[in-house]
Amino acid sequence: MSGELNNALMEYKSDDYTVRLLGAVYSVLPGAPDWSYYSSLAQAVNAFDVPADQARRAQEIAGTEPIQDVIWMSRLMDKGDSGYAIYTGVRSALNRFFGDGSRGIETDDQQRNDAVLKALGIGYMAWKAFDGTIPERAAAFKATSAGQALLWYYGAIEVALPFADNALLKGGDIMANLFDDLGAEQVDRLAGLAGGKDLGGVQEMLTSLSGSLRGAVDAAAPHIEPVAGAARKYVPGVMGSADKVAGLVATGADVLPVYRLLGARLAAEAAIYRAR
Repeated sequence: MSGELNNALMEYKSDDYTVRLLGAVYSVLPGAPDWSYYSSLAQAVNAFDVPADQARRAQEIAGTEPIQDVIWMSRLMDKGDSGYAIYTGVRSALNRFFGDGSRGIETDDQQRNDAVLKALGIGYMAWKAFDGTIPERAAAFKATSAGQALLWYYGAIEVALPFADNALLKGGDIMANLFDDLGAEQVDRLAGLAGGKDLGGVQEMLTSLSGSLRGAVDAAAPHIEPVAGAARKYVPGVMGSADKVAGLVATGADVLPVYRLLGARLAAEAAIYRAR
């Protein structure tokens, strides 16, 4: 029942750049979640010391449609050759590092599109991964290690680094600014990419998570330089000490399949959580 989930987790080895990038980012952010590698649902069960009966139920839950939808969204968020990337920085990152370098760094609009659409993707995964009311699902998402990992990665790499020079990052509410301008437009775009899948709870879930997302951005904002320095070792094409190193790291990170990994981990931990 957990075959697709295990396949998603087994795409990554402990020394893959994606795994090491995440460990590096979390290691320099005070209060960030602990980061430990596991490559299957069985290993996750062992890592979290799950009782045998709960582990058996988790294996069954892992094959259900909501958990599969989490994996689907995580893959959609990382596809550089399909619809999602048209509206985000992934296409620009691929051009920058593997194609026409003259089309390289994302424009401000692309960065903003990226931040909003990635947040909507996280909202979708949080909504689908758990059951109950929206507040209950949001609380469950934030209670898991994978949910925390998604929030902290988003705050650091999707907002703090690319918007390092934005005054709102230092004193205002950059998240409110992003969503006031682009939220409705990006919801429509996400619906166009969803292929008929239900998105009914995404916006409400994102509202429930907004404080946590802002908190992750605020926590990362004072540590932009160490985050960029730690991450650059694992991001394609980032070298030297250019003035725009934070933006380069944020752009280059889109080349790596980070959300596929974090989404697979969320699916595993959600199956364990729901099996309690």
